[in-house]
Order: sequence, then C-alpha cells, then structure tokens
Amino acid sequence: MLSRVCRTSRKRIGIMGGSGPDAGVDLMKKILRTNRSFLGPGVGDKDAPFVTLMNVPTIGGPHGSWDLEKGTKEYNELIDGMKQAAKNIAMCTDYFCIACNTLHKVQPEVEKHLAEEKISAQFISIVDTVSLYCKENNVKNLVVLGSKLTTDVHGESPYAPLSSIVKLIELPGEVRDMQQKALELIKTKGPENKEVQDLFQSIVDSFDGENVLLGCTEFPLMRPKTSKKLIDPTQLLADRLVHLSWGLHENVKGGSDMATPDDGR
Repeated sequence: MLSRVCRTSRKRIGIMGGSGPDAGVDLMKKILRTNRSFLGPGVGDKDAPFVTLMNVPTIGGPHGSWDLEKGTKEYNELIDGMKQAAKNIAMCTDYFCIACNTLHKVQPEVEKHLAEEKISAQFISIVDTVSLYCKENNVKNLVVLGSKLTTDVHGESPYAPLSSIVKLIELPGEVRDMQQKALELIKTKGPENKEVQDLFQSIVDSFDGENVLLGCTEFPLMRPKTSKKLIDPTQLLADRLVHLSWGLHENVKGGSDMATPDDGR
C-alpha cells in the first residue's frame, strides 16, 4: 500500500484529549500503529500521519449529570472550554475527534459551534463511528460499558440513538455504579493497579452479552480475560481517521481492512 499513496495529499488529524489524559495518548498510539500497519513494509518516519494531540484539562472528567445538564454553571464552563478547544485544534487539522465517549452527549453543541463559526475542520464522532461499525458488521445486540451516563442506553447515553439499528442491553444499576467507580479509579490509580484490574474483571464477568462496547476511553486500557467480543471504539476511531488522512473511502469494519484510494494510486 505504501507505493499507492501520496504523502503530499495527507490530511491532518487532531485529538482533543484531557478526559482523561491517558485516553488521548492511547488514541494517539493507536493512530500511529494503525497507520504503520496500513502502509505495510518499508514505512518510515516520513510516512507517519500529521497528528496533533491537544490535552485540554478544562474538559476533564469524570462527567455526569452534574456537568452535562444544560443551564448549569458546570455545563456552561464545559461547553465554553470545548468550543475554545475546538477552535484552537481546528486551526491545525482537517479532521479532529474527542477522546471521550461521555462528552459526545454534547456532540450537537460542538457541531453547531463549528457551523456557526464556519470552521472547515470536520468533527469525527466516536458514536457515529460505532454506528457505522455496527451496520457494516451486522451487530444485532450490544452491551455498552462506561460512565453512569454512557450506560444509560435507554435514556441520556450518547449511544442511545444506536437503538434504532441494534438492540442495546441495559445493565443493572449496581453494575453501572461499579463501572463509574472503576473509571474514577483508573484515572487516579492507573490501569495497572491490581484493585482496578480486579474490579474491572468482576464487571466484565457480571453480565451476559455477546458484544461489549468499551464505551469509556479508559476501559480499553484494561485487559480482562473473557470470551466476550470486546469492541474498542477508540480503535475504530483510529482506523477511520487513518482512512480519512489518506483520502480514502469510509471503512470501519474493525481492523486493517482498508479501502482503495480515491485516485487509484
């Protein structure tokens, strides 16, 4: 594939990180890995993607009803921080994303701001990317892991709209509470902490489900032992962004199955 792409036509990728900081770094690594895998043998430094990681502490979590309810002081501060960050990152990118699932609750606000400010950089949504993946792979049912808000799949979750294409399985309240605790512990103690690892393993073991979406950007940092299919939305996002950076057609079948360049090179 390396001989079939044009370096000079590459588009610039942006990552809005900070919720949390480790998640932004993880997504950056996945983009670099995916790009290297896509291009294949002979890839070098000059074939790496143009990618900017902007860590924005003002949009940091954990998030929930306390800062995602319209009209509150916390919500207004969060939206102001995201608008400013979007404006800044758009200046040096063609496509950008937010490395946080829960923050996609305010995706309409971000897209409205881009339109009002006539910002040409395109926002690539992790939720829309998962939707494309489910359609392409004929996913019938899905368990969404994540924050207390993200797991409210029949209510306030940013993934709630997926119910039109896939059966969303809602978990019991106590399991959702465990996930909120887990993501907060990952942020404070790190994913390698044994207490965190044991808690996350118990969460994955606590329910039945064939397809499990790791709907918190901290959760793909964990490595539970399970036969369930764990879907990493940040890897899907990395695949999609690498596609777009090389000017390729959309393809989120989940992995290195890349489409053909638009110009046939």
